[in-house]
Amino acid sequence: MTVGSCIIVGGGPAGIHVAKSIAKFSKGSVDVTIVDRQDYMDWSLASPRSLAKPSDIEQKGYVMPLKSVVKHIDQYGSTTFVQGSVQKIGPKAVTLEGGEMLEADTIVIAVGGHYASGAIWKPLPDQTTKEARIAAFEVLHNKISKCQSIAVAGAGPTGVEVAGELKAAFPELRVILIGSMLPNSPPKLQGRMKKALEGMHVEVMEGRVDMTEPDADGKVTTRGGVVLEGVDMILNAAGFVFSGTSLADDTLKIDVTKRGQFQCRPTLQLQNQDSVFCCGDILAVPKGCFADVKGLMHGQQTAETVAHNIVATLQEMPLKDFKWSKVPINKPMMTSLGPNKGVGHIGLPNFIEDFIAKKVKSEDYYMSVKGNSMYGKGKTW
Repeated sequence: MTVGSCIIVGGGPAGIHVAKSIAKFSKGSVDVTIVDRQDYMDWSLASPRSLAKPSDIEQKGYVMPLKSVVKHIDQYGSTTFVQGSVQKIGPKAVTLEGGEMLEADTIVIAVGGHYASGAIWKPLPDQTTKEARIAAFEVLHNKISKCQSIAVAGAGPTGVEVAGELKAAFPELRVILIGSMLPNSPPKLQGRMKKALEGMHVEVMEGRVDMTEPDADGKVTTRGGVVLEGVDMILNAAGFVFSGTSLADDTLKIDVTKRGQFQCRPTLQLQNQDSVFCCGDILAVPKGCFADVKGLMHGQQTAETVAHNIVATLQEMPLKDFKWSKVPINKPMMTSLGPNKGVGHIGLPNFIEDFIAKKVKSEDYYMSVKGNSMYGKGKTW
């Protein structure tokens, strides 16, 4: 018997995990509709490898046919996929481009974020098909192959992997990584990462770059006034932003932060809407709390709570709170610096950590571990 319905806005890993968990908790009694503008699920954490080696994208499964992923998780026949661009989200409905409205008892916002610079690490608005996404990586890869020097702006988890992957793919390329090394990470890990990158002949420096491309003379000037010469391209791996302001209708805007995220209660319902939930990066982290630095893990953890509370709401049962951490979460953490090099932060001797990171993440960004069981690789696609 159907007890209610749910629309999930966003068909990424967080949204898919919500749908799978709702089906599990409700045993198929909740009708779930996943809405996404793309026809594929993007394995965005592998974007550095997708750029360094575009030929891996289809082979490894870094873009997955979303309809087939939904088929894999739909064990009760209660989950459907609708491809469409969501323009507005309300308490119990979403409006698609063209004016079509989809209604449900509950709404989940799982759209994640994107880069203000339009960086390729997250799908861009015109990359609605798998083919367009792959082509974008191929075009940028070919441009990089003609460069002699590239600056990577931002030394967070994405930036360090971009620098490592590019240096591994293009050994003669001068790669300069600019930024604060792995913010909120232990100093020992920051030092190990810097040493590993410099061992690959990546130039690592503190600073911030506000430019999106070098000037006409190939110069890049940091905010602190340091001038780098002979730079052909800047790849921005910082400046993550969110689209809550444009997506929220008038009734939801009260819960949107200045950054475009949504403020939620501990139950991950919006502060002022019982029927709307959030998970993943679009969820504002409460003051004094920390989210897992690994976006995939944070998305899955919050998705579990959202799914439980969606079912509980529809069955009129008690909801549970999400347990935010009061300290930074950066362990376990694995970083890929190319197909044959990884840096681990697991709590084991360094040489063992690094070996595990190389085998588990660097080979294919976890796809051999997660692709088959979680997303249906080799089963429905």
